[in-house]
Amino acid sequence: MKAWRRRGFLCLVLCIIAAVLFARLLLKLLPCPALTAFCERENSTRFYDRNGVLLQVRPLADGLRREYYPLEALPQELVQDFIAAEDKNFFRHFGVDIPSIIRAALQNRKEGRVVSGASTITMQLARLIYPRKGRVTLGTKCREVLRALRLEAKLSKRQILELYLNNIPFGFQIEGVGSASRSFFSRPPDRLSVEEMQLLSRIPRRPSQYAPEKSFSYPSLCPHAVQYVVADYAARGERLPAELHLSIDSGLNDVTEKQIQRKLEEFKKARIHNGAACALNNRTGEIIVWVGNASFDDAEHSGQIDGVVVQNQPGSSMKPFLYALALERGFAPASVLPDIQQDFGGEGVYVPLNFNKRYNGPVRMRMALASSLNIPAVYLLYRVGMEDYLSLLDSLGFASLKPQRENLGLSLALGSGEVTLLEMVRAFSVFPNDGMLLEPSLLVRRQDAKDSRQRVYQADTARILCDMLSDKAARAMGFGHAAVFDTAYPCIFKTGTSNQFQNIIAFGATSEFTVGVWMGNFGGDTVVGETGSSIPAQIVRGLLDELTETAGASPFAKPEHFEKQEICALSGMAPAADCPAVSYEYVKKSSAKADTETAVSLAPCSWHYTDGSGVKIRYPSEYQHWAHSRNFSGTISVGGTPLCITFPQNRATFIYDPTLPRRVQVVGVKAVGGEEKSAVLYLDGEMVGEARGVFSWNIPLSKGMHQLTVVCGSEDASASFSVK
Repeated sequence: MKAWRRRGFLCLVLCIIAAVLFARLLLKLLPCPALTAFCERENSTRFYDRNGVLLQVRPLADGLRREYYPLEALPQELVQDFIAAEDKNFFRHFGVDIPSIIRAALQNRKEGRVVSGASTITMQLARLIYPRKGRVTLGTKCREVLRALRLEAKLSKRQILELYLNNIPFGFQIEGVGSASRSFFSRPPDRLSVEEMQLLSRIPRRPSQYAPEKSFSYPSLCPHAVQYVVADYAARGERLPAELHLSIDSGLNDVTEKQIQRKLEEFKKARIHNGAACALNNRTGEIIVWVGNASFDDAEHSGQIDGVVVQNQPGSSMKPFLYALALERGFAPASVLPDIQQDFGGEGVYVPLNFNKRYNGPVRMRMALASSLNIPAVYLLYRVGMEDYLSLLDSLGFASLKPQRENLGLSLALGSGEVTLLEMVRAFSVFPNDGMLLEPSLLVRRQDAKDSRQRVYQADTARILCDMLSDKAARAMGFGHAAVFDTAYPCIFKTGTSNQFQNIIAFGATSEFTVGVWMGNFGGDTVVGETGSSIPAQIVRGLLDELTETAGASPFAKPEHFEKQEICALSGMAPAADCPAVSYEYVKKSSAKADTETAVSLAPCSWHYTDGSGVKIRYPSEYQHWAHSRNFSGTISVGGTPLCITFPQNRATFIYDPTLPRRVQVVGVKAVGGEEKSAVLYLDGEMVGEARGVFSWNIPLSKGMHQLTVVCGSEDASASFSVK
């Protein structure tokens, strides 16, 4: 009988154990949506710079601060303090501490009031996941016990402890030990003293009684960069992690911001109220500096607008991309470009001017680019074609231009399209990077990150552009010998000004870094009395000085398939005996064999000749109108260029204004080339007149369609135009 009872008791115990194990397995396997949702709650993100400096701890939408730290990142002493304060048997129970419940019940009965709740850490976590509603009853307590058991079945002790410590409320819009440590003691948990850890563990019991006064003002460094990263994560539909390490150097960022502020104060009467800067590491693509505005808190001047990503006209700073394309479309570094009065286009006639409203005649490509002449740039775009140039700009990452394509004309050569400073800095870095385009990043690159560079230009093209943009002598025609560009280290520069002078911009690059600075105002007002982009150029120079002092700057690489030769400084041809000045320029090598390259021999200069009075210049016929206006000493080449009408362009349209006197409404017809020194103009089949030497005529405007014909010897050229 006793044996039977023992077997029965053993069976009962086994059944109970099996039932408990089955219940625990069931609790573990059954889904728990509330726990899943709780674990997926958004947390505050800590943003650090590349050197570990805390930039910001981003609050949640309702202002709550809740940072998340893995359990192993929290001091062991702090963890033990919370266990001792809240649940000393945490590692010895299965979610419910039965002895503590019995002891609390006896104690509460003896005192006649609730003096102890006997809630374990697991039960407290259950209350965070399932917040109490209404009055606490026996049923409420029973449900909390069941939920605690369920949590113990689904999570390990370490997981429970980590969730609890990162979500426990401390009052004052603070949750979790990380945010509490920073709010009350001005430092992260791993830097707390023993006394501070003990005090922190007591605060959740009664925050109003135990919490010290909040002493920490959360930092707000690099706000525009942080704002951009947050928006980028949101656009990708991704949640921000607990912490992010930005590639920004906050110290350098602060120095740059202060430089912009000083310049804005210096030129505030010129209506320059905003400024932005961006610096890129040419090796890694990491963004080192991101200043979106002079002051994030300057509400009067829209300080929260991020000038790094606002679209503005970059002006002449875009010209290097066009010149590089021209080199790859058949132009040579020694090519001579016509800086003369010209009009381009058909029905939409475009007549560009240089910034100083002067014409320099024949200008070598190097001089035209370094001195930022407008007419040669438009001439190049007219020759290479808009579609090719737009395709290149797409390859350079100018996504901002895509919606503007239908409205862009030849003025795009002068930077009339609106792009962002970030796009410009990235594109400009293609030159010191041997024609390779980087993918910029505001996050620190991992060592094993994939190289995402793409080739846009041939390496030699980029190297020649670096040589041109770093040529101080070539820059002197347009800018003189400005000290701001005179660096002790190899460096390229390009500046720009928008059409209405709302924006002044400058870029500079060494082998290691590319820097861009924009200044102007977001209100759209023109800059008063200051059109010089030397103002942002000074900030670019200062930033490059700082960067080069620590990182150095290597000389730019020389092109492999070109070598410098002596050329005539005017014609770009091989210097002849009569050439008064020579220069050096890159000339492409040719090779009969793959392993042997020699420089191409240039044709001797045919522009200079000597007569009894000294050296004279024989300009090509396309320069006859420019040369005539200068009262030059020389001749114009005859017979070398086909006859053509340079103005008006074929199918041009003019508007007749009845409010103006008829005598002032004329069209100046110009032609060049031809075999003879005289030419005759016909308008709608009737002779207008003969011109000798310089082929130009003035004809009155009259409404309707008209046909022009110029006859020079056996040659003729025609163009039509309309007057509305």
